[in-house]
Amino acid sequence: MKVGYASAMGENTPHIVLRLNTKEPIELSDFVRAFTSLGNEYERFLREQRPDMADHSTMYVKQVREGSIEAELWNYAPVLAAAAITHMDQLLILEQFVKQYGKRLRSFFVEGGRLPDAGKRELNDFMGQVAAIANDPNGTAEIKAATYEDKQRQVKAAVRFDTKQARIATRQIEAQKREMESKNDADHKRVLMRFVRPSIEKVTSHKRTGERALIEAVHEKPLAVFYASDLARDRIQHEMKVGEANIFHLLFDVDVNVEFSNGKPVAYRIMAVHDITDSPESDAE
Repeated sequence: MKVGYASAMGENTPHIVLRLNTKEPIELSDFVRAFTSLGNEYERFLREQRPDMADHSTMYVKQVREGSIEAELWNYAPVLAAAAITHMDQLLILEQFVKQYGKRLRSFFVEGGRLPDAGKRELNDFMGQVAAIANDPNGTAEIKAATYEDKQRQVKAAVRFDTKQARIATRQIEAQKREMESKNDADHKRVLMRFVRPSIEKVTSHKRTGERALIEAVHEKPLAVFYASDLARDRIQHEMKVGEANIFHLLFDVDVNVEFSNGKPVAYRIMAVHDITDSPESDAE
């Protein structure tokens, strides 16, 4: 049975609240970007965390209140509504999204803040989210996951930022975009890398993999791994999945960029793989 928008969007349906409080009028382009950026990030979140919903969910603006701009964004998924997705499930999804989104956005609220696994599109969305407040002399924004209980709004997760934080974020986002554009060559060439936490799951270039690796010539501790090249990713993943050698005993001769956050190395971005050899430890066993 197909469930329509009106019946699916009951008065107690969980929703996202976007509130923009500015001293001066908001430029139309900044106003639109605040909504589209949030919608883009929600779609990205569903693709990664809830692929069963990704192709069936649409965000609607149900209500815009007077005074400071406050809009309720409701997620409408007719296919899943017909399958009776519970109120609690909907609320947990939105709560998890706002918490994750807030954590990632806050990475840019400090000088030197970076998000190593963010691609250009996501960086553009973050820029769109903070633009209206960054361009205001004394503004604030709030993004909340909420529901109504006994006709009272109950907030389950929230992220808030002001003009100062938004302006810091614009500088950090622009800086990371410039760094990405300028990094067509490796920081460290022909260095030996050893995995300490590999993954045989399918991984995507330019995104977080969950893998960690050690390059002793660069840093004394293991760092997160990202693939800047599909060719490098495919060669390493092939060795992990079908190679006969113990992955922990292999040394990968690679070119890498080192990503930093707050001045500290946090990740290796693998540009190229030249060779794969057994480590001396494997011969000793």
